[in-house]
Amino acid sequence: MFPANVYYHVTERYVFSGGGEDADIYLGVILPKTGPYQWVGKVEILWDGSQRKEKFDFVDVIKLSGKMSSQKNQGATIEYDVKLPQGYVSWDAPVESFQRLPQTGIESDCECIKEQASLLCNGVSENDVYRTYAFTADYLTYSQDETDCICSNASALKAYESGSCMCLGYAMLMTAFCRASKIPAQVIIGQVYPDPILRTKEISFPQNPCEAHAWVEYYSDGSWKMADPTFGASLSKFMQFNRNDGRHLSYGEMDHAISVKRGLVNWALDQTEQVIGDTNCIRYVATSTSNQVSLVPTISIRRVWDGRWLNMLILWGLSIWLLSKYRDKIIGSPHQKTKLPDNV
Repeated sequence: MFPANVYYHVTERYVFSGGGEDADIYLGVILPKTGPYQWVGKVEILWDGSQRKEKFDFVDVIKLSGKMSSQKNQGATIEYDVKLPQGYVSWDAPVESFQRLPQTGIESDCECIKEQASLLCNGVSENDVYRTYAFTADYLTYSQDETDCICSNASALKAYESGSCMCLGYAMLMTAFCRASKIPAQVIIGQVYPDPILRTKEISFPQNPCEAHAWVEYYSDGSWKMADPTFGASLSKFMQFNRNDGRHLSYGEMDHAISVKRGLVNWALDQTEQVIGDTNCIRYVATSTSNQVSLVPTISIRRVWDGRWLNMLILWGLSIWLLSKYRDKIIGSPHQKTKLPDNV
């Protein structure tokens, strides 16, 4: 498949409404930013109140505070552009020590995981990584028992023993196999946008149906790459290994993303302990001084440009040209006459 870029315009809206009293309201939002296989820019924030931005390695945090009248709703709108590649992606970055070692939920030192990893890997090449990826995708069965992919009890060992998990379990198990084989790897938390080829141009919903997703970044043959064993279990495996599908938007390494969210929750609870909205959502947290205030979050994703369609058009045109140019060799000339023998 030819490489291409998919451009999106994203609008996040948060509408506060309430009952018969004025209230202070607080909203913290985590925004993705430009990284190895994504570009995020043109961020605009509309909010009638105070706002503050804090920068982290992989995300920005927006902290909004204000007052809401009992007679009027209060809303925040955050818009930004996203560019995601479709096709092969790799990048240079240093390998950190934790990317080789056991980690909470990534029990790469467990004997059963080490034993299975030894059966899959003979070295640290990309072929070895692919075998761990393919095994994970085939071995596990996706489960929706949990309410959120960022669940506290997920682990590689639990996934391996039960054979059933959500996306975080897939990513943790593949990462554990890699680390047990001395292949640097890490779990990435992010979002996966609905496939724009199969959807209408603009998609709106109360929350992203893939609110949080997890996949793997691994290091082999001198560079970092990505793989999604969860999607590899249901789609063509080569499409989710060593490439982005134009839909994966990273919020960073698992522990880092969870730490940022935890800090944002602590900030919101320091203002007031009345939590409103979905407490499991990775993107935001909201609190209010009134228990009568409610919050409705929506996200709208508009596909601005999809380079895959251009690639399909180019491929179609090239096929027509080749067929026209070599038609005679492929199916024979329509004007060619059969030559009769000389003695007839």
